[in-house]
Amino acid sequence: MTDDSLWNLVTDELAERLAQRLGPRLAELAAAEPLGSSPWLTTSQAIAYTGLPEGTFHKLAARGRIPSHGGRSKIFYRPELDQALLGFSGLADEERELRRVR
Repeated sequence: MTDDSLWNLVTDELAERLAQRLGPRLAELAAAEPLGSSPWLTTSQAIAYTGLPEGTFHKLAARGRIPSHGGRSKIFYRPELDQALLGFSGLADEERELRRVR
């Protein structure tokens, strides 16, 4: 194993552990602040903010189409949500695709 690959493993592991530790705390902070005062949103705030149906939101987030942060407790950064929503073209087509039985 090269020094570079070892370094990449260490930094990836550190980033993952940091996200898992900070995610729940950031979710608590985002929930405690009124909508609009923080760019960080909880899942329910992000769903309300986007106006997407809850199931569609969860499917898009699981696919990585809606960026999220944290471990078990996900939080969402409003500017990234805005960018993701701007990037959706033909959202109705995407919703139909998500509903399709595979």
